[in-house]
Formats: sequence, C-alpha cells, structure tokens
Amino acid sequence: MKKFAALLIALVLSLTCVSALAEATYTHYYATEDLAGITDLNGFIAGSGMTEMNTLVLKDDGTYEYTKLLGTVLENGEVEERETENGAMRYEVRYVYTGTYTQDGDQVTLNIPDECVFSEDWGVLDSLGYLKSSSGVASNGDRVTNYEGTDYDPWDNFGTPVYKFGGHDAPVSITVNADGTFTYNAAASSDDD
Repeated sequence: MKKFAALLIALVLSLTCVSALAEATYTHYYATEDLAGITDLNGFIAGSGMTEMNTLVLKDDGTYEYTKLLGTVLENGEVEERETENGAMRYEVRYVYTGTYTQDGDQVTLNIPDECVFSEDWGVLDSLGYLKSSSGVASNGDRVTNYEGTDYDPWDNFGTPVYKFGGHDAPVSITVNADGTFTYNAAASSDDD
C-alpha cells in the first residue's frame, strides 16, 4: 500500500510540474477608438478603421513570443478584408518579437527581445502611394519603410503597447489575467526614482 501511495504522490507531483510548465497564451485587443490619437500614422489607422490584437505566448523554457497585429483584426485574431466604396481593403501589419521573460505570479517582465520579424502590408494605402509595405528581420539590419525617405528601426515598436516607434531599450511589464487577457503596466518614469 505504501508503494501505491508513493507512486500516486509521484504521479500527482509530475502532473503538477507538467501543468506548471505548460505554455500560456494571453491577448490584448484594441478597438479603433482605443487606438485613436496614441499611435504612429494615426490618421491612416483611425481613418481605415484598423484595430490591433497583441498576443503573448509564454513558453515553458522561459522564452516568449510577443506578436503585435494591426489591421482590420477581429477579436478572435483573424484579419478580415473590408468592402468599402473604394473596393476591398485589407491591411496586415505584424511584428513578432522573441526573447526571455521572468514571472512572479501574475506579473511578467518581457526582457529586451532577441529578435523581431516584421511584415507591413498596407494594402490600398501602398498602392495609392501613401505608405510603403515592407518586411524583414531586425537582426539582419532590415528597416521598416513607411514613407518616401523615412524608415524606422523595427526593434523600436517593442517598447509601446500599440503601433508606435518608441524604443526598445527597456523591458515591458505586464499583468496576465486568469481570463486569458493581459494588461500593460505603467512604466516608471524618471520622476518615480
């Protein structure tokens, strides 16, 4: 009987460890009105009715995959094509950051990323000459090209919750929620020191 009890305890402990190591996925959704006035390219984003879905996958090996997806994104994460008076419009701007994280309960810190793979497809805004679509890998030195003569470092979209090139020299602090969503924690300013 003791052997059976020891085996049962070992099984429960191993299942507990496995479930503690399981990957977890969290999302944060921005409706068009949530993005108004707080993003780069605000006029194009608001005027086109774009939304943003940020997805965070915390992997059991201590790494993360953090995706920012801007476009006509539904709350389930799918990008849809929208019919307008000017025809069908579809936008898909995707940034995928990978790196390591630390976690203390529901508090997670995404360390500065090791890599960023990006793809900006501005659809009709590109074909009309307002914006340029581009894609690449940050570690290869690829740059985001939005306007004629204007480009951005893709790493710099990491440090802000929405599509905004604000830097990547600090970790991102978030709170994960039991319902599968996450929220961004306010960054401490130099006045808080």
